[in-house]
Amino acid sequence: MTSADRKRLLRDAAVAAAMLLALALVFWLGGGRTSPEPSSGELKPVEVVQQPEPALTSSLRLAVTPPEYDDMGRLLDTLGAGYRYANLDMDDLLSAGRLHRSDVVFATCGGVPQQWLGRFLRDDERGAAGVFRARPAIVRQLNESLRDFVGHGGTLYASDWRFELLAMAFPEFVDKTKINRGDVQTVDAEVVDPGLQKRLGPRIALRFDKPSWRPAAFDEAKVVVYLRGAYKTLSGTQSAAPLMVRFPFQDGTVIFTSFHNEKQNSDLELQLLRHLVFTTVTAQLDAKIERTMLRGGFSPVERNLLSASVKERAISETYECQKPGPLQFVLGFAARGAELRLTVVGPDGQRLEKSGDSTFTLDVREAAAGKWTYTITPVKVPYDNFPFTLTVGRKQ
Repeated sequence: MTSADRKRLLRDAAVAAAMLLALALVFWLGGGRTSPEPSSGELKPVEVVQQPEPALTSSLRLAVTPPEYDDMGRLLDTLGAGYRYANLDMDDLLSAGRLHRSDVVFATCGGVPQQWLGRFLRDDERGAAGVFRARPAIVRQLNESLRDFVGHGGTLYASDWRFELLAMAFPEFVDKTKINRGDVQTVDAEVVDPGLQKRLGPRIALRFDKPSWRPAAFDEAKVVVYLRGAYKTLSGTQSAAPLMVRFPFQDGTVIFTSFHNEKQNSDLELQLLRHLVFTTVTAQLDAKIERTMLRGGFSPVERNLLSASVKERAISETYECQKPGPLQFVLGFAARGAELRLTVVGPDGQRLEKSGDSTFTLDVREAAAGKWTYTITPVKVPYDNFPFTLTVGRKQ
C-alpha cells in the first residue's frame, strides 16, 4: 500500500467517523446576528484606529468569523497593531484554499448559514431561529477543509457552539460521554495549566449567561486541558468536563474554549481571554519548541506565556528546580523585529545571560536544586502585547 493510499484511507475513515458522530450533533441557525452579510469571500482587513507603530516584518495572518455570541474581533482590536485581522465568512470554512490565506482562524460562537442545514429538529433555548441536523455534504466539506488547514500547520480556535465543527472535523478526539449542554450559571473552574495558574490563581469563576453552551467534550488523554469544571446541564443534572483544551493534529493545533468574549466579562475573565489569544497565536511556536526539546532529550516541565509592550520593563518569574541536573530555558518568539534578553540566576548565584531576535536556548549543564529566577528584558519589540513563551526543560 502506497503512502497516498494510506492517507486516502485515513481521510475516508475520518469522514465516516464524522458522519456517524454528526447524527448526534446539530447546528443552530443564528438569530440576531450582528455581523455584515456574507461577501464574495475575499478577506478584507478590519480598519483599526490607533497611534502609528513600527511596521511589522512578518505578522501573523489572523482571520475571524462574524461575531454573534463571541466577539473575538472586539478583543483583538484592543491588543493593537500586531493583532490586525481579516473578516472570514462562514462559507469560507468549507474551502481549504480560503483557509490557507490565514495562519490562525478564530471560529467564534454563533449560528451557521441556512444552506448548511438539513431537517429541523426543535426550537432553541437561546433564542436562535432553531436547531437543525447538519447536511451530510456540509459535514464532509468541513471535515476535509478543516483537517487540511490544521494538518498543514494552521491554528484553529473554536468556541462554544463551534464544538460541532471540531467534532465533525476531528472525531477521533471527541469523548462522546462528555457531549452535553450547560445551563445559565457561574462555574467555579479549576485552572489546570501551571502557566495559567500563575496569571489567574488555582480557580476562576466563569459566568455563562446563556443556556445551551457546550463543554469541551474531548478525550483528556489526547488533549492538553487548561480549565476544568463541574456544571449544571440544561436538563438539570450535574456533570463535569474540561472547559478549555488544546490538541495537536499533524503539523497544526486546535484550541477549544467553552467560555468566550462577551460584554459582561470581569477583569479576571478578560485576563483569561487575553491569555487565550496569546495561546492561540503562539500555538505553532510552542509545538515546535516542544518537539525540539524532546529530540534533544529534554522534557518540558513548565511553560510560561508572557507578553511585552513597547514601554514595558523587564519581566521576572521563578522556577523551582526539585533536584540537580541539566536544565534548559527556551525563550520562544517569532522573528518579527523584536530583540529580547534572557537572564537566568540560580540559587547558588550562578548567572547566565543571552539575547536574540528569535527563539533561542540557554542551557544550564549542572543546575543546582532550588529556586531559579529568569528575567526577560524587552530590548526592542515591534508592537504592543508582543507575545513570547519561556519553557523550562529537564533532561529526561
